[in-house]
Amino acid sequence: MYKSFTAADYRKHHDLPKDYTVNGFIIVGTFHPGPYAQLKEELAKFGKNVSYKKVNDNPYFAPILELTIDEKIYWFTIAYGGTMLCEWLHLACLFGSKANILIGQCGGLFTEADTPDIIMPTYAYANESVTRMYEPDASHHHASDKFLTEQLADKIKIEGHKVWQGPTMTCQAMMAETWEDVQKWSNEGYYGVEMEASTIFAVSNHFKRRSAAVLVIGDNLVMQKTVHDESYGDGLDARLKVRGDIIAAVLQEITKD
Repeated sequence: MYKSFTAADYRKHHDLPKDYTVNGFIIVGTFHPGPYAQLKEELAKFGKNVSYKKVNDNPYFAPILELTIDEKIYWFTIAYGGTMLCEWLHLACLFGSKANILIGQCGGLFTEADTPDIIMPTYAYANESVTRMYEPDASHHHASDKFLTEQLADKIKIEGHKVWQGPTMTCQAMMAETWEDVQKWSNEGYYGVEMEASTIFAVSNHFKRRSAAVLVIGDNLVMQKTVHDESYGDGLDARLKVRGDIIAAVLQEITKD
């Protein structure tokens, strides 16, 4: 069925040029449109020949911003969870994406870290249909690309941010999480809980593409701090500043070849 369709099939179906190629895909894990403006701010400082537009008029691609940087096409989008994201990733990989990178936020599970520290997953644990369909033999452990993760970590550390590397838990049912879940995940050694990393890793690994995730700790759950706490709102500016630095580092890494 659909998995047998080729890049040429999908280019024709979506009215894309026959040679349409995506060189990399940047995803921000959120429902909020703010990252588009933040991306444009960083692109204005980027020092390369840059333009951006919609992929086409197809509503299917509406959230995706097509970036042309030094004559190469990259995709940028926001995504909240993995359902539509896995389809866009599937197409990006078919169209040639060399690296798929998540910029996101996570709930803290690692007692030594605090907001706005950064967690970069070595792997993400997941138990849902996307990861089982794309990487069924991974035993729910879906790995990021070690070299890409290290390269990004080095760039981000230059900006003075604290970066931790360890496993994360992908849970796409935030409102169903309990304090017992948080304690269990923390005791099992997970550094944070997020919603998109395993999807990106599993699809990328299926197509043998590199992937990585860069996550800012927001609601530090292991310290019993949630998005409803006053401290969460007070820390917004600091998290946005970190995210801007992450976007800049990701742009440098994904366009360097």
